[in-house]
Amino acid sequence: MKRYLPIAIITLSILAGCTHRPLPVATSHPVTAQRKMQAAHHWDVLADDLAKRLKKTLDITFPNAVVKPALVVRSTQNQEKIPFGKAFHNLLNAKLVQQGLVVLTDISFGDNMIVEYDMQVIHHKERRLTYLPPGILTAIASGIWMADQAQGRWAYPGLAALPFTLLGDLDSFLNYFLPGETNTEVVITTSVKMGQQYVFGDARIYYINDRDYDHYENQQKTYQLVDQR
Repeated sequence: MKRYLPIAIITLSILAGCTHRPLPVATSHPVTAQRKMQAAHHWDVLADDLAKRLKKTLDITFPNAVVKPALVVRSTQNQEKIPFGKAFHNLLNAKLVQQGLVVLTDISFGDNMIVEYDMQVIHHKERRLTYLPPGILTAIASGIWMADQAQGRWAYPGLAALPFTLLGDLDSFLNYFLPGETNTEVVITTSVKMGQQYVFGDARIYYINDRDYDHYENQQKTYQLVDQR
């Protein structure tokens, strides 16, 4: 019994040391889902959803109004010339009209509500993306072993290719339903104001393809001339 005492003391010391750490231990968030913008159709879906939700909000806010206040759609930073800004501006106008709302082109006509949208592109410089599914490497190694064994021991060696075809189908399945995370995201916010009061607010975050960031971000640079005399 005495010969195990030093081992027990060392083990307890190690365990006691594990309860103290100069920095918090990194832990993952629970698994969540985030959509990925990859087509103009997705912009249309967003505009349609916003128009329907805004219509419901106005029905609740002005339940007895025969004609609800008119709406004027605009971007917060004059982003109508950016591909998304231009398309979303037109799509949202069309969807609001389809919901039976009054939409104006000019803010100067009477009392109306302002529908403002804004997009912010976020470029992540360093982060860990999707991991391989657990067990995938073991499955590949097993498939290679099966192919090797099939050369001279199996009556139907062609069956050795089955694990690889299954892995290929699994990869295609994941790519079809899970388009994959990227290092670039866009935050799209929409708000409706009547005077100084916010009547409606919405915020969405999407993945976008890294090379599609210019659909949402103005890349024009301005230079200031400095007199060096």
